[in-house]
Amino acid sequence: MGILNRLRYWRRLKADLTARSAADIPDRLPARHGVIVGTDNHPKWLVFDCPCRRGHRVMLNLDPGHTPRWRVSATTPLTLHPSVDERSPVGHCHYVVHEGRVRWIERTDRR
Repeated sequence: MGILNRLRYWRRLKADLTARSAADIPDRLPARHGVIVGTDNHPKWLVFDCPCRRGHRVMLNLDPGHTPRWRVSATTPLTLHPSVDERSPVGHCHYVVHEGRVRWIERTDRR
């Protein structure tokens, strides 16, 4: 892998950390790294800092028994289904994560 490909790979979002419970998630996560909470057989949450860099944390449900629910098809680099539509006190962030790349979806409504 060439140096440019390694740099591009390093800049992608990854879910390569694990925790048994939400209480075990560190306050500070490495940039572009997410935590899968639960076990390998039963992941419950995916937690990462929003790529907008405004300081809010995103927690996505992975448990098939609850809705809404996201699916992780790859962890390194990260691929999520469906898109993330996060509304927080710092703003509205809507994006797709595919192969670790974040593709922002432009807002069409003005709520």
